Amino acid sequence: MKWITARRRHPLAGYAVVILALTLFGAGYAFIAPSADRAEAQTLAADAAAGAEQPDATDVTEGREIYVKSCASCHGMDGRGGEGYTGPDITGEGGAAVDFQVSTGRMPSMNPNAQMPRKPPAFSQEEIDDLVAYYEAEIGEEDAPRVPAADVPASAPQRSDFEDEAAYEEARADWEADYEEYLAGASDTEVGMRLYLANCAHCHSWSGEGGALTDGRWAPEIHESSPRQIYEAMLTGPGQMPVFNDASITPDEKQELIAYVKNLQAEPDAGGIFNLNRVGQVAEGLIGWTVGLSLIVACAVWITAKQRAHD
Repeated sequence: MKWITARRRHPLAGYAVVILALTLFGAGYAFIAPSADRAEAQTLAADAAAGAEQPDATDVTEGREIYVKSCASCHGMDGRGGEGYTGPDITGEGGAAVDFQVSTGRMPSMNPNAQMPRKPPAFSQEEIDDLVAYYEAEIGEEDAPRVPAADVPASAPQRSDFEDEAAYEEARADWEADYEEYLAGASDTEVGMRLYLANCAHCHSWSGEGGALTDGRWAPEIHESSPRQIYEAMLTGPGQMPVFNDASITPDEKQELIAYVKNLQAEPDAGGIFNLNRVGQVAEGLIGWTVGLSLIVACAVWITAKQRAHD
């Protein structure tokens, strides 16, 4: 006690107390904050979504060619990977995971075991559909998550996939109609907001900008994700994301959540020099509180020093 008493009047004692308090506050918050594995889903009365349409033989044949050229070198012809291959076993991942990984451009990858950022897909949506058809027919396990029903819109058509402007415009119009119809089916975006804040915001942030996780990984931003990609991510849990199957968050709840995410995607960023990339109210508030309190302590120390010098 004498050691503390002797040093409490040191000019740096106030700073040391503030730093200690902030450290304890941060450690306490990190301990009690909910994690992604403790996600809580609000239950609504809903039935399971209908399965996707069965592919024909042509789809499977085209998909096999794509798989052999772009996937087999890492995952093996049977999808099990193993010795001599760099990719993991994908037989239990499901068509939904294949569609998600390829449509977001994360696959094919030179390093299938590393977390990959989103980038333009290597294949058109038609080619991806063929690849998924082959996977589900020949490689994937029957009980693995399948591609959602056709009423969940996929990524928007790309101009490069069409030979002329008229065909592209027609496909774009059809996609936009399906898109709007799906989002219109969400009747309560407040429910979607509560689901998002309870299950998603602690990793992807309240604004959907993403954030850092453990072991050098990150939760990606979701502003470019299509409804089907969001749905598939919930079904399959890519990376460190937990799985939210249709039993934990029903298909109707997923539709409400996706509608809310689309509102987030349309929300403009107010900007400003200190917007902190919209990382969220907690982080921004903590930084504001820390900076503000530090300035107050600095002013108090400066005023006290001036008064002592005057005395």
